[in-house]
Amino acid sequence: MRNFFLALAAFLFLFTIAKAGSQPSYTVQPGDTLWEIALAHGVSWQELAHLNKIKDPTKMQAGITLRLPSDLTPLVLRSDGSFYEPSRQEKELLAKLVCAEARGESLEGQIAVAAVVLNRVRSSTFPDSIWDVIHEPGQFTPVEYNLLSSEACEAGLMAVNRALQGEDPTSGALFFYNPSTTRYRDYWKTKQVIKKIGNHNFTL
Repeated sequence: MRNFFLALAAFLFLFTIAKAGSQPSYTVQPGDTLWEIALAHGVSWQELAHLNKIKDPTKMQAGITLRLPSDLTPLVLRSDGSFYEPSRQEKELLAKLVCAEARGESLEGQIAVAAVVLNRVRSSTFPDSIWDVIHEPGQFTPVEYNLLSSEACEAGLMAVNRALQGEDPTSGALFFYNPSTTRYRDYWKTKQVIKKIGNHNFTL
């Protein structure tokens, strides 16, 4: 019985370490300010406040534990200054779109497609979530014709993670198209191409 409890204690200890390692945190010390904590961890105080649902930073108490941003919780800064945290389902949906739209493209080309969707989320002229951007009528052919696969490809997931961490080979593009297959050549002629990556042109 003693060995059982020792084994259980060891398991709980390792589980606690693993859990803590997966989500960085910080315990507020007397005299700390949200601005100083954010500066020390390389994030904005607005992002830290959003992540921890802090409405009034001046009333933050010593002893509370703050959740810190990590690779597991990438945030997207919208044009209105608010932060948006994509859900796991939204990241998988974006990866499925990348797999469908950029199949056969290089990793750079796949990151670029993911970045276009995130650039739209950031823009004031498009919906403010990945789900809504992808499902906006008439925007993405694989969605329009129900061609997304049931599972995301590994390359698509990698591209989405890289784009969420800030990579954008397109330098801010809001649209992309394949000039060889598009049905709307006259429309695309009105758009200035800012980057060509693989088979896709990227525009504003």
